[in-house]
Amino acid sequence: MDNYDKASIPSLTDCLNAADETRELLINRGCYTEIPALLERFYQADGVYLVSDENTREAAGKLVGAILQEAGVPIRGELCFPANPRLHADYSSIIAIKEGVSVLPNPDATVPVAIGGGTVNDLVKRAAAELKRTYLCIPTASSVDGYTAYGAAILYDGYKQTMSCPAPLSLAAEPEVLAKAPPYLSSSGFGDLTSKIIAGCDWIVSDTVEPLGAPGANRIDTRIWNMTQPGLMDYLERSISAAQGNSDAVIALFEALAITGFSMQAFKGSRPVSGCEHLFSHVWEMEDLSLDGIPVTHGHKVTIGTLAATACYEIFFADPSGPPSPPRDYVRPGPSQRMNAVSSAFKGNRSHDQVVKTALEKYTDDKTVARIREAVTDNYRELRDRVLARLLPYEKLREMLGKALCPLKPESIGLARNQAIATARRAQMMRNKYCLLDLLWDMGVLETTLSRLEDSKTYLC
Repeated sequence: MDNYDKASIPSLTDCLNAADETRELLINRGCYTEIPALLERFYQADGVYLVSDENTREAAGKLVGAILQEAGVPIRGELCFPANPRLHADYSSIIAIKEGVSVLPNPDATVPVAIGGGTVNDLVKRAAAELKRTYLCIPTASSVDGYTAYGAAILYDGYKQTMSCPAPLSLAAEPEVLAKAPPYLSSSGFGDLTSKIIAGCDWIVSDTVEPLGAPGANRIDTRIWNMTQPGLMDYLERSISAAQGNSDAVIALFEALAITGFSMQAFKGSRPVSGCEHLFSHVWEMEDLSLDGIPVTHGHKVTIGTLAATACYEIFFADPSGPPSPPRDYVRPGPSQRMNAVSSAFKGNRSHDQVVKTALEKYTDDKTVARIREAVTDNYRELRDRVLARLLPYEKLREMLGKALCPLKPESIGLARNQAIATARRAQMMRNKYCLLDLLWDMGVLETTLSRLEDSKTYLC
């Protein structure tokens, strides 16, 4: 990966200042005792409503409740979700939170407080937005980047989507609590952090095709790019032992994930930190992917998606002289053929209608596709150099993920290898946000890329 002058990389404080929703992030020993002061400083409130699950209530909720009571902060209500089955970011739980707050004597002056991991945070975040309230977040694991992010990933009517909602006004993350989280949560957070490599590569691809009229493409915003990409490898190296409970690594991981969330606040979208690797994960989340009856974490699904995306990048850019050509008999499907293919791929899925609608919205007309193919071919070497400067080689990525105790094979998250690879077809149909999978589709080489991936003895093995 390319190198940057560390002195020019924005600090955590710089990134917090660049965000426009979160005002304070505490990540220091004993920071829970500062929560009453946060409530007084930033919130117009006369009480709190605590939301956790049984595990996070034990990890932090009881202590936070005791501190609030001692400080004289009224606890107006509490909702504690069961630990088993594992909580899902389903809209029905948002309704439960809203109902819990709405029946309070003075709901408009009550601050929702999320005490838990990424799922609890996303649920409270969206519920607070619908209640038109700001909320406070108390993370209990370095497991996701969503704590500080704009938007919440919610399963609504069978379709995993990012719903608009502001990030927390303040956060209090106790390092000792983060370090005591189950190892799989820290490894999940590390996997989520590695996905920012692909997000950067996809943004380069998007930046290249945006002037050509490609649907869902964005130009690179240098200010936001600099928040996440230049310091990424340093944070990955510093946080690699987080799953072993190394406190310094856990803090580094949490800081890195917080920064990526701040970049989403500044951008008002997930483009800076989410690429096609997350689309793999979204497909599996819609299918409620589980291993031995236990739901696979978001970060572990993203990990396999990141490996798959890295493999696809290496296959597409394997030849330094030019991009791969579509098969001689390749005929680009027309809109009706495309609609039928998408409809068939998601037949029986509750998200069927939404995915078909999205796939048609992102369908690129023939003239635009011709411009994309010509531009990518003419500027292939420059694009290849830009992408490979960001991409971590597959073997190095795999080695790093192994050290961080992340899953390395599809079987580790309950998928056969061929199932994981085939997911790329459905992933490309989702989300109108231009990425590598869209480039492969527009270039007519998605199927040949997947065939080479299937035939490989290196990738996802």
